[in-house]
Amino acid sequence: MVKSHLIIVPCHAIWKIDQGLEPENFGQSFKQWHLAAFQLEGRDHLSFIMHSLLALDRLLDSTSTSLLLFSGSCTKKEAGPVTEAQSYFLLARKLLNAVTNGFELPLALSSHKDIARYCSRISHKMNCQKLTVDELFAKHVSTEDFALDSLDNLFYSLLRFHEITSSHATQMTIAGFGFKRRRFMELHAAAIDYPANRISYLSYEPQPVYTDIQQHSTYKEELEHQETKNALNLFSVDWYASKDPLSSKKLKRNPFQIYPGYALPYNVTHPIEDDHAFFKSMVENKMPWSVGSQI
Repeated sequence: MVKSHLIIVPCHAIWKIDQGLEPENFGQSFKQWHLAAFQLEGRDHLSFIMHSLLALDRLLDSTSTSLLLFSGSCTKKEAGPVTEAQSYFLLARKLLNAVTNGFELPLALSSHKDIARYCSRISHKMNCQKLTVDELFAKHVSTEDFALDSLDNLFYSLLRFHEITSSHATQMTIAGFGFKRRRFMELHAAAIDYPANRISYLSYEPQPVYTDIQQHSTYKEELEHQETKNALNLFSVDWYASKDPLSSKKLKRNPFQIYPGYALPYNVTHPIEDDHAFFKSMVENKMPWSVGSQI
């Protein structure tokens, strides 16, 4: 059956891949990830695991027509030339292998109600479909290894989907942080002319450990403030991240100078003076997924 449903996990960090020296490394500790300081307070690493599980659960609802892509490039010099996507892929596969073979997970994961519940759901669905972990990942899961920001996550994953399947995604699901939903649905989808009504968004937020309600409320407000300041406001006036500060951020996230080899339907090589004019001339109704496309 032809695949038509793209499921994306936008990656946010790099798991320190277990090479047999740390068999209990399932990403349950922040020390097992290359994290930025701002990712510690909300225990973001556990949310990364949940994003993978949400995506795998959705994949198993329509396995034959869906492809799951973990999306993210080599963004950390200290991690070496390992992509975020590769690390998520390997961690998810290791986790599911443990679950489906009945091995006990580390307490931080087995006691996490959402992670434990989704591991059980996924294992049950795989049993019903008589799918092994190796079969699932070989046939229905892959990586997109060049994205340097959220726009790339969306755009490059669509191109990677076509590269793998020779078809274009007519439906999309994104599994990520809920506070980033608006930038994907309202800004990025519009910039590449992908119909927002064909996108579903699965949300899982950071989970800071607070007993004080006011602390939690303050944390959430600060998240939304930073998202507005550092993403929504910037992408709303720089749709394609062609100018500073967005372009500079991308350069800093590419320490190994790795660039995609996709056949791009449009290419941005210089700062765009007028995003709306660029969209009208280069993008609107010209993308293979555009509603009015004649391609």
